[in-house]
Formats: sequence, C-alpha cells, structure tokens
Amino acid sequence: AEARNALSRQLHQHVNSLQFLDHAEFSIRTLNEAGQLASFIAQACPNPDQAVIGISELLVNGVEHGNLGLSYAEKTRHKQEDTWQAEIERRAALPENRNKLVRLNYQRRDGKITLRVCDQGSGFDWRNYLEMDPNRAFDPNGRGIALARMLSFSGISYEGCGNIAVATIDQSSKPLSSDSP
Repeated sequence: AEARNALSRQLHQHVNSLQFLDHAEFSIRTLNEAGQLASFIAQACPNPDQAVIGISELLVNGVEHGNLGLSYAEKTRHKQEDTWQAEIERRAALPENRNKLVRLNYQRRDGKITLRVCDQGSGFDWRNYLEMDPNRAFDPNGRGIALARMLSFSGISYEGCGNIAVATIDQSSKPLSSDSP
C-alpha cells in the first residue's frame, strides 16, 4: 500500500499535456525507473490513479521476473525473509543482467490505448495469474496481474513465451468509484 501511495504522489507531478500523446517508446532497467515511467505514462490515460497500478505491475514484473529471472517461489521466500530488495540488487548487478531492458510501447488509436511491455526474459505461464487464486491468497506476492486486470485495464494478454504483455485501456472508461479524487 505504501508503494502504491508513493506512486500516486509521483503521478500528480506530471503535466496534463500527456493526454495528447499518440505514440511513444520507452526503455527502463530498474524497479525505480519502472515506478517513474508508470507514473508518467498513467498521466496519458483516462484514469491515471487506476492506470498507474497496472502499468507499474507490468513494468515491475518485466524487471524482476523477466529480466532478473526471479521466480514466483523465490520472490515469496525473499519477501518472507525480508531479503527481496538485496536479491533484486544482486541480480541487477550480474554481468548477464546489466544491460537488459524492459521496453514499453504506448499507442493511442481508435478510442483505445494499447501498452506493450516487453522484457528480455524467458517468459512464464501467465494463464495462472490473470485471476485471483485462493491457493496464493496468503502469499506476499502473486496477485498483481489479476489486480491490474481488474483495476487498470479493459484487457490484458500475453504474446510469445509470455515475455510480452499487451494491455488495453478503453479511453471512454470512467473511474470505477465515484468517490475517486
């Protein structure tokens, strides 16, 4: 929740003119850059506070699971042992990971925003993560994609071996809650 609140604060530092963005491509390497880019891109979306959660989730997954190869089980263990941050930093410093990028392609066309997030990892079986799974309910991770799908996107799919996420946002979508700020 604290990370989401920080993302929400960053979100409001950007310029309104991003609503005019039609096409853009970005590359990031780190989790910090993932948060910055998510906050920036969300400003070009109809409901930035909802969009930032999903965009961040896709970028963070691309960095930690894709490029750094952190498995679900490894992340769970490192989160429980409070060694997750140190493990991310260790893996990011490895020679084979140092130059890996996560690319985000933003496209606005025909009343729809399409975000393609591509990492340089070996992919994963994403089918198990699109819905909330009661078997993972008490794990410290594993709900992000399902949450992003429900809160942020009108659709999400994966291509290739699972290393390309394609999320869509309907530009006519209204905030999910009338008490949103």
